[in-house]
Amino acid sequence: MTTALMMLAACATNGTGASPTGAASVSTLQEGEWRVENIRGAGVIDNLPATLLFGPDGRLSGNATCNRLIASYTVDGSKLTISPAGTTMMACPPALMDQERKLVDLLGKVSSYSIDHTGALVLTTTSGDKLVARR
Repeated sequence: MTTALMMLAACATNGTGASPTGAASVSTLQEGEWRVENIRGAGVIDNLPATLLFGPDGRLSGNATCNRLIASYTVDGSKLTISPAGTTMMACPPALMDQERKLVDLLGKVSSYSIDHTGALVLTTTSGDKLVARR
């Protein structure tokens, strides 16, 4: 599995913005680790935080709750596309595994992102589902 994750990371594309506004947002997106607070309107279980780190090389890494995750992403203005995430395979209690499944599923469906007036990162799918994260 580690080899598969490394291969996925090697396929990552550059996540630079196409416009001045997008470039500023990309910079904010990439400025450090985001801690997930809300997935599809539901708060997250705090004892194993879910985190996201958008690297300047187009790699997304983090903690999906129980397992580490890795994916690639591209940005074009406010549009954000995330490849299907690979994860390690540790088992956890059912509630944590359910949260992790929801997170990974939502990430693969993200179509846009924004930074709201409070500084929170909001990832949105085409169907309107949202993930909210903060630093």
